[in-house]
Amino acid sequence: MAAEGLLAEYPELRPFVLPNVRLTGIRIGAGAYGSVEEVAVPGAICAAKKIHDIFLDRSEIPAAEIRRATAQFVRECQLMSTLGHPNIVKFLGVAFFPGSRLPALVMERLLTSLHDLLDPETDPPPPPNTPKPFFPLSLKCSILHNVACGLAYLHERTPPVIHRDLSARNVLLNSGMVAKIVDLGVARIVPRMRTAATMTKGPGASVYMPPEASAPAKSNAQKSKYDASIDVFSLGVVAIFTIGEVFPCDPVAATYLDEETGLLVARTELQRRAEYMRHVNEQLRASGQLRGDHPLIRLIQQCLHNGPHKRPSIREVLRLLEEARAGARDSGWEEVQAAQTQPRNQENADLQSSVQELHSRNQAKDRELAEARQQLRQKEEELARQGAELTRAEETIRREHQQLRQKEEEVQSSRQQLISSQRRETELVQAKDRELREKVSLLTRKEREPAETQQQLRQKEEQLRSSEALVADFQKTLQQRDSEPTQRTKTQSSLLPTAIPHSTQVNIKPRKLTVQCHRKKTAPCEMFRGSATTDGRFAYFTPRDSNSVYQYECSTEKWEELPSCPYQNSRLVIIDRELTAVGGYDGSYTNKLYTLRQRKWVEKYPPMNTARSDTAVVTTSDGEHLIVIGGYVGGVSWTATVELFQVKSRRWYQLTDLPQPLQFPSATICGDLVHVVGLGDDGYSCSLAALPSSDKPIPPQSIPHLISWKPLPPLPLTRSTAATLCGQLVLIGGDRSGSPVNSIHQLVDGQWVEIGSMTSRRYDCLVASPSPDKIIIVGGVGAEDSVEECVVV
Repeated sequence: MAAEGLLAEYPELRPFVLPNVRLTGIRIGAGAYGSVEEVAVPGAICAAKKIHDIFLDRSEIPAAEIRRATAQFVRECQLMSTLGHPNIVKFLGVAFFPGSRLPALVMERLLTSLHDLLDPETDPPPPPNTPKPFFPLSLKCSILHNVACGLAYLHERTPPVIHRDLSARNVLLNSGMVAKIVDLGVARIVPRMRTAATMTKGPGASVYMPPEASAPAKSNAQKSKYDASIDVFSLGVVAIFTIGEVFPCDPVAATYLDEETGLLVARTELQRRAEYMRHVNEQLRASGQLRGDHPLIRLIQQCLHNGPHKRPSIREVLRLLEEARAGARDSGWEEVQAAQTQPRNQENADLQSSVQELHSRNQAKDRELAEARQQLRQKEEELARQGAELTRAEETIRREHQQLRQKEEEVQSSRQQLISSQRRETELVQAKDRELREKVSLLTRKEREPAETQQQLRQKEEQLRSSEALVADFQKTLQQRDSEPTQRTKTQSSLLPTAIPHSTQVNIKPRKLTVQCHRKKTAPCEMFRGSATTDGRFAYFTPRDSNSVYQYECSTEKWEELPSCPYQNSRLVIIDRELTAVGGYDGSYTNKLYTLRQRKWVEKYPPMNTARSDTAVVTTSDGEHLIVIGGYVGGVSWTATVELFQVKSRRWYQLTDLPQPLQFPSATICGDLVHVVGLGDDGYSCSLAALPSSDKPIPPQSIPHLISWKPLPPLPLTRSTAATLCGQLVLIGGDRSGSPVNSIHQLVDGQWVEIGSMTSRRYDCLVASPSPDKIIIVGGVGAEDSVEECVVV
């Protein structure tokens, strides 16, 4: 995992990344999962904790384990960045080193750990009977008090923090023997103190863990429950090690067999560590302070109690340690200590020499860094000078370009003046030519006026005779109406306007088609239950619950997003060669029509009578009529209202309603027949043969006779989309028992016949027909962004 990839997956690490961090080549320590290296940051020598990259290359390590370790590292960085206490190791940030795919945690550099101070591992080992370094009791009490202060800071935060891995190796010391807690990789934040939480079993070293943290779970899914007292128990084990100076290896078994009763008897945690308590007593005896009620003895006994709630709080621990530290100072042990430490002065001098050598090395590295900074500043100054020279050169080039641009503008201005002069001369010549033509035309009209006047008189005479004939016919009709009532009805019907066919297109005799479908470039987003229309060259689509509009060029398969509709769930249609959105919803339902002009939606046409969304819209082939069928009007209500819009006269009329409302209707027009289907298996059709011309108003008494809805045969599938191919009604896709289907059906002689299949199964798809023998199919449930072209073969 590269650095940028890791930062992309864990963006919370990005604020902690430190620049200009390099390895010095000195390894401070190593473990099973990682190591601690010395690093140089600008102005200081620090320590860096890093995970071994080899774990990323080992196939036996599961990927989940690697991700868990990485997440634990990120959690440790986030937690340590919020901490600030003199007894908590200071967190500086994270760094990425060349050749390493995992980050390193950078923190302050300390001298050694408490474990290495009390039980140093030297190579080669020291000779036999070599005396151990002497550590006064007051120093031990001070170190334990520092550790307790660090734990108190963690436990008393809001929310509290449990370390869960406190050990002598996780207590570091500086040159002044001040102790600081480190390694919060397995720490947990809990809601409140003294409340047991479900956590990982045995998170730290087993020798430091209380019985509740290592108790077996009843099932694999069950985890141990413990609270902040786990850190108090671990502090008691650290106290045994610190005072007794003997590392407490795994204690004896928790139970033993009673020879008298033959039963297993449980040991307390203090009994299990009786051997190590002996070393504690020896150290206290050597210091002249061995007594049964010594604060350190009470501290260890209370901390190692088997019951979590019987262990002391961290504040009680601090009180006992302060009492022990005061006793160590007041006991007169300092004189004894001075006498006993004389043989060890050389060892202490060696330790002080090591500390001074470390400080000298840090100072040398600081000098190297200062020299590197000086070189860097010199290079920056040189780059600044070069940048200034480049800036001056750019300014010179800019002035020259500006001069050239001014000359070009002058030439362009001269050319424009010449063109304007030529244009004025041309206009003057054309004006004189028009004047001559008008004079010639005036003379010609004067010559023709007598003949035209006679022709107009003849036309007026013919009109007068026609009017007299009409009056006579009307009087005759009135007489017949008075004499014959039944004949009167026929006469009134004959006075209604004669129906003018709306289109020269005729119904094509049904014949079974054969189609093939080909997959095209995918749509820019998922689409279903939306709207589609086409002007031949382009197809236009809008998804449901969205006001986005997409344009699809049929020849190049190029998609382009157009300006968004003012409303969601509008229905798209082409009126007068312009894209128009009908109805919609944006907090309320609308009856408005918006037309896209110069990439802006404007209200060009008057609104409908009924506000609605998700309606079905069709236009007649001559483009003179728009028909709006059904739609959603809010709540659980779908309307059966049908409205007709005359484009030329700009009038709306309400036609005969559907027999029943249809949910999410889709409609198409075949010749002079309109077909509409819904989500179910029902659909209807009607004839438009009686529609009058768009420029003539429709008398109210003739509206009920314009259309009549008839049911279609039961649809073969539900949730199909209606379309027209070669003048025939087809259904695209559908739903069978809750699953999408890829079938295409055609209505032939009153029967639904399957004529082909799509490459994808879908229902509630969007369909546009750019030519009579081809349709574009987009989206739908089951193939949300798939696009297909269906053609007749």
